[in-house]
Amino acid sequence: MLCVIVCPNDAFHENIEPEGHFELKEFPSIGKFFKIDEDKCIEDPANELCQLCLKVRERNHVEDYYKLEKECPTHCFHIDSPIEGEVIIKKHMLHLCTPENCKACINICPTESFFIPESAEDVMKYGKIACNEDQCFYCGACENSCPDDLIIVDRKNIVINDPIKEGHYPWIKGWVKGIKEILRKRIIYGGKEPIDIPIIEQEVKKVKERILEEIPQLSGEDRKKLNELNEKIQTFLKSTKVRYWIKDKKTDKISKELNKFLN
Repeated sequence: MLCVIVCPNDAFHENIEPEGHFELKEFPSIGKFFKIDEDKCIEDPANELCQLCLKVRERNHVEDYYKLEKECPTHCFHIDSPIEGEVIIKKHMLHLCTPENCKACINICPTESFFIPESAEDVMKYGKIACNEDQCFYCGACENSCPDDLIIVDRKNIVINDPIKEGHYPWIKGWVKGIKEILRKRIIYGGKEPIDIPIIEQEVKKVKERILEEIPQLSGEDRKKLNELNEKIQTFLKSTKVRYWIKDKKTDKISKELNKFLN
């Protein structure tokens, strides 16, 4: 039900009962994204904010949360995400990021957590783009929107409410699939931020010289063949359909087309 909370158009509703198919009470549910100080709450029937507050207790929606937290007359409403996690920005790949032109993560974030650092101090600290995790719900919209895969949303813990009613639990198969995907990502990323590798000019120069010494030089004929192959590859990569296949990771089609092209 995370889509319900973060959808900017309020297009999803969690209290729909699809008659004849399944009953939502047989499904687990995610914990609430707010907490209320009952001692301060007045539930004034004449106050629009109080009526909105009563409504969001039945339905989750992030825009309503922020309005209530800022304007609640007794300051008893507070945002409190049931998801714990970490937003990892791949700093070693930020040369690919162009936030002034892209802003995909900034535009899609439902809690306005992403921002472009402006002061020299913040630029040194964060780089081109940053996330204020005090406001983050860890919904993953930023990770899915980034065209260069520079963001990882690592959810470490989620408060889940057990089903209210016993049943056949049709959701188990989906959960097993989801857990496997989480474990796969854990193995790949290890839950750690990519390490920043400092580039030291002198060391790079030494390594470059050593590599040049170790690699045997190509003959004139081999160099000619390599240049011809490079020209073919460059022509192949300029094909519009190939570029679409690369974007969509259709490796089988790319491989078949490349074999035909080279032969």
